[in-house]
Amino acid sequence: MLNSHRFKDRGQGAEEFLELIAFLITKEGGTVVERQTKEERRQTSYLDTQQFALRQNGFALRLREEKDEFQVNLKYRDADRYVSASKDLSASREGKFKFEEDILPPFTSKFSHSNSIESDEKPKLDVMKEVTDLFPGLKELGIDEDSPVTTANNFKALEVTRKLCKFQFENTETLKASLSFWYLLKETHWPLVAEFSFDYDLANKVEGELESYSPAVVKGASGFFRSVLNQAGWLDLTATTKTAFALEVL
Repeated sequence: MLNSHRFKDRGQGAEEFLELIAFLITKEGGTVVERQTKEERRQTSYLDTQQFALRQNGFALRLREEKDEFQVNLKYRDADRYVSASKDLSASREGKFKFEEDILPPFTSKFSHSNSIESDEKPKLDVMKEVTDLFPGLKELGIDEDSPVTTANNFKALEVTRKLCKFQFENTETLKASLSFWYLLKETHWPLVAEFSFDYDLANKVEGELESYSPAVVKGASGFFRSVLNQAGWLDLTATTKTAFALEVL
């Protein structure tokens, strides 16, 4: 999480931050192979019962709206990868599953299991029964199916995602860096939240075997991550995740 005050002028702040990370990538033996400036906008909110029953059980239900497209995402996150992987996130409609390892400062791993469903109509999720009809695995939580489901904390954010660059270490897997900002629905002043992230996909996965990454990308990414953590003037060490900001902080 970054100091949002550095991005009152988002374009200028993003360019300055890109120059910084390009230097850090080179310092760690990497190469920036493509610089980017593309931005995407969408509205983001989280849904839950008035008692935050989903949150209390470790789940987050996110709604994204972009033009005439909608995405509902159910996520479970835990420090134990096997607990996260065991959660039933199956849906009554075709969705896209993801299982990711998020590495947060200071090198704390969280494993996210999620399922995203896209549609061209806004989903009707006004009561818990409609949520469990879409995600049947949530029925085992025993939440009253008549419980109203509303926008958590009545908070909706304008989310602006800005791609920064692609980079590599010794021509291995390609890493992708980006910035994400949350504003009130009117894009005014500096953002409420600013987040930097970078990731790389698993090149080849053999069913039943542990994932394997090239030593160069693992070493380079680790060193780069530590270098970013040393940039105190850019970091917000008091900030939380975007999900927690929407569900807990407000």
